[in-house]
Amino acid sequence: MKKLKTSFSIFFAILLVFSNFGAASLAKTETSTPGAPINLQIPPLAFDEDSITLVWEKPENYKDIVDFNVYMDGEKIGSALKDNGGPAKEYIDNFYENIDKDDFHVDILIHNFTVENLKSNRSYEFYVTSVNKDGVESAPSNKIEGKTTPPPEVFNIVDFGATPDDDTKDTKSIQAAIDAATKGAKVLIPEGKFISGEIWLKSDMTLQVDGYLLGSDDPKDYSRNFWVYDYSTDERSYSLINAHTYDYGSLKNIRITGKGTIDGNGWKVDPSKKTIDEAGNELPFYFAGNNSKVTGNVTVEEGKMSPLDLNSPNTLGILGATQSYASQEMGMNVKSAYSTRSSLITVRGVDGMYYEGFTQLNPAFHGIVNLHSKNIVVNGTISKTYDANNADGYEFGDSQHIMVFNNFVDTGDDAINFAAGMGQAAADKEPTGDAWIFNNYIREGHGGVVTGSHTGSWIQDFVVEDNIMYKTDVGLRSKTNTPMGGGARNILFRDNALEGIDGDGPFVFTSSYEDANAAILYEPAQQISQFRDMRIENTSIRNQGGSKKQAILVQGNNDAGEVYHENITFKDVKFDNVYSVNMDYAKNFKFINVAFTNVKDNNGNPWRIKNSTDLAFESTTAEPADATQRPKWSKDSAVQAISSEDGKSVSLTWDAATDNVGVAGYTIYKDGEKIGSGYTTTKETSFTVSGLAPANKYSFKVEATDAIGNRTSDGPTIKVKTNGEADVTAPVAPANTEIKEPTTTIPASEMFSGKAVEVVYPGFTWASVTWEAASDDTGIAGYNVYANGKLNGFAKSSNYTLSNLQPGTKYDVTVEAVDLAGNKTPYNTSLEVQTAVPYAIGAPFFNGALRAKVDKENDNVTLSWNEAKANNQEVIGYRVYVNGQPIKPEGAEFTPINSEITTADTTYTLKGLEVGKEYTFKVEAVGKGVKYSKRERLSDVIPNGLIRVEGYRWSGFGPSKSLTLK
Repeated sequence: MKKLKTSFSIFFAILLVFSNFGAASLAKTETSTPGAPINLQIPPLAFDEDSITLVWEKPENYKDIVDFNVYMDGEKIGSALKDNGGPAKEYIDNFYENIDKDDFHVDILIHNFTVENLKSNRSYEFYVTSVNKDGVESAPSNKIEGKTTPPPEVFNIVDFGATPDDDTKDTKSIQAAIDAATKGAKVLIPEGKFISGEIWLKSDMTLQVDGYLLGSDDPKDYSRNFWVYDYSTDERSYSLINAHTYDYGSLKNIRITGKGTIDGNGWKVDPSKKTIDEAGNELPFYFAGNNSKVTGNVTVEEGKMSPLDLNSPNTLGILGATQSYASQEMGMNVKSAYSTRSSLITVRGVDGMYYEGFTQLNPAFHGIVNLHSKNIVVNGTISKTYDANNADGYEFGDSQHIMVFNNFVDTGDDAINFAAGMGQAAADKEPTGDAWIFNNYIREGHGGVVTGSHTGSWIQDFVVEDNIMYKTDVGLRSKTNTPMGGGARNILFRDNALEGIDGDGPFVFTSSYEDANAAILYEPAQQISQFRDMRIENTSIRNQGGSKKQAILVQGNNDAGEVYHENITFKDVKFDNVYSVNMDYAKNFKFINVAFTNVKDNNGNPWRIKNSTDLAFESTTAEPADATQRPKWSKDSAVQAISSEDGKSVSLTWDAATDNVGVAGYTIYKDGEKIGSGYTTTKETSFTVSGLAPANKYSFKVEATDAIGNRTSDGPTIKVKTNGEADVTAPVAPANTEIKEPTTTIPASEMFSGKAVEVVYPGFTWASVTWEAASDDTGIAGYNVYANGKLNGFAKSSNYTLSNLQPGTKYDVTVEAVDLAGNKTPYNTSLEVQTAVPYAIGAPFFNGALRAKVDKENDNVTLSWNEAKANNQEVIGYRVYVNGQPIKPEGAEFTPINSEITTADTTYTLKGLEVGKEYTFKVEAVGKGVKYSKRERLSDVIPNGLIRVEGYRWSGFGPSKSLTLK
């Protein structure tokens, strides 16, 4: 693991130091010898008994390089361009031969290579050279040593009772093989079709899928109580393949490889839409369902669900349907039930996760999901999930040190997606990032490489290079919304070819993303989300389609104060047959040598820009004259102010500013706060500010704005004291001073009873309240909101969300009205609110060592340990392991999420041990946590439709001891 972290730190030191990034040049050096490749490395776990995979970085100056030669033990064994394998290569070659026939697109460089047919348990030395178009080689890269593993012990699932090509479930046989596997072993799923429910992987193993692994369509075969985040409020199901721990890092070194297929059995294939792809291969086309179509025409009849008919043409799901239906039977409405579908593969808390070779098909939810994990490599896999709903190809949430290369990706949703939590709960967590994405062929799907929509703890430090994106909706997609927080930053997107983008646009940076199926409630972030510090370089885009007509979408917001996306540079980028740019709330964007040809709208003008500032254009098509200069004020500019007689308004006038094209309007600030919701307050050179208090002091400032949005910062100011007598009269409270919690209506159609119900969903660290407005002769400024007598915040309207609360705590909420003069009137009532019970955090932990006492006969050992502790959980028991195998009560099945234990005590005696044999003992603890899950259809019989759900978290890490009986 250390090798990857070291290499990545060097990698990003070269590529992602944004303080001087703009000064870096990728121009061709005047020399006949190309630069040598740098940082040749073997990705974590990218080797086995007969192969080793190499990756390397391009030198700083690489424009003249066309290929790389690979050397092993001093002899050339091939070139990356000519001799490379993997599923992406066929499509990349076809792209340049049959799609880019006129050489419009940038040429990507292949810089990965898998060396095969090696001898086991043997060391080899490797280096790589660059080659230019004249065949001249560079000096060698750094030299590295790679070693194949010894032949692994193989645990074939057939030997444990699995039977291929029948309709029986093989779950227990597969799990038995995994449980029996020794450290470093390979669990083999051989040729043939095998059916399985959820299985659980462990450390230091390879799952090799050479056959066809099909997910069971029975919802009972997948455990529930899966939460994406500790603070999640939507209950999900576990996946077909799982590697899971809340003790992050206690699971290590897991590989999923093979030439076979993993099929989630989530959706039906749409027989009317067979797809032959651009390389002549047939691709599956799944129904594009949603939360209602997944189960067809199911309704509530006489207090229960009507039968689910999987054979109905209206039912588009398979496992997706049965899981959604089962959840509705349990009391969830359509939306909540839809979130309970299983993904194909989910790993949590793994340090060292490697995927290679296999094909993923048809997940009920997402494809391969990596959470809270590090050192993840996805190499040479195939994703065919189009157009199944959700169906992201590869997801990385709260994870670091990531490589994704040499994959073929055809997905129903985003291809390669990154997430970083939601809202204030994620604000202080480790960012997601340190990712290198290269040499992939990405087709269809919503976004090629995607940051968001969960951006709470930031997504950062990416290099996305040398990829083909064909027919995706978006190339680089950055999406979030205002309360999510965080954002994405420090991203280099270079040397990519985008063709046939047909959705929101090749490049999207938006703060207005909405997910119709979003079900997680969270405390809004205190810092509004933003995308910044990115570079898009040496990239080609051609033939944009779709209905969202924009080549670049920049969509900031002003709903919570003006928030720009900023410091994003496009350099050496060419667009052809695309729509115009659509920019709103962009700041410090630079366009250097950006070419547009055949713009399809806006009368051929590539630029639609508003509410944006500090833009720069250099050697770029149709540079907007209005973008390069902001308005100017004369040296003697001033603003005049006249207070009304009653002091409730001030009339401002000023001399006009000038601009090279024209001033579009003026923005007025009162006491530093912008007046109005628009980017400009007025188009005139006068404005009356109303809603003021008599005999009060105010400061005003005027700034000028041009049509694009360049706004001055040195506009004239004035301080004013309004006329009239000071307001000393307090606001008048409404007749009804009741403070309420806002309710959610569960409509009659979603209730078993057929009657609508009002419910309240408590937050873990937040609570929302509402009240009737007060009145005042000068005007209400807002309301102070208190929790247990302490000011929580100021609300400008008569509703408010209290934040920074403690879970499982009662609060007495009070409100006082504040008028424009600062006079206050408390409401004479209060409301007691209670936050949701504390959610479990992490896993149990131990203090102290494992103690072992050998008895006189020397064949028994009594183990003892200190009681484990846990955050927001009750420790209910322990598992004891001997030489890696658990001690189970008869009939018990141990999983990482159930409550089966070896003992509830802190001592355990092992009998019948062998004298002279070495033993390693280990103890793990389990904590029981509680959450409340939605059952909307039962809201009339369960308070607020929330049911208590218990979940179990195993420690992973635990005290251990080795000894030899004597």
